[in-house]
Amino acid sequence: MPLPISCPLPGTDLPSAHARCFPHGDATVVELHGEIDVFTVGRITVVLDAVTEQPAPHVIVDLRPVSFMDSSGLHLLNRAHHRARARSGLIEVISDQPRIRHLLRLTALDHIPLSATLDGPRGERAHVGAAPV
Repeated sequence: MPLPISCPLPGTDLPSAHARCFPHGDATVVELHGEIDVFTVGRITVVLDAVTEQPAPHVIVDLRPVSFMDSSGLHLLNRAHHRARARSGLIEVISDQPRIRHLLRLTALDHIPLSATLDGPRGERAHVGAAPV
């Protein structure tokens, strides 16, 4: 019996998923946009690898423009955190979306500092496991 013809997987170059980098004080902000999933995480990995390859990187990952994130996006954040720590650096995450904050808390990424805004002083930043900022 012949197999039915299946639809091809969606392309991996989805225009809505991208990263924008800019300096903010002593840190580099990586602002992620669109859906961060198995199809788009590759291009974001390249960006986060570039900003975490330097000695003592301070990287702020802004997830506020993210509309969706799956486990590959969570893995990407954890990987970037470990790369920065290995170089005596720091990764921070910004998200004001309750569903993304909840996802980070559920997946035990509570070792990454989390804030709701870019301009909050570092001392006011909460960890993922803490109450929302």
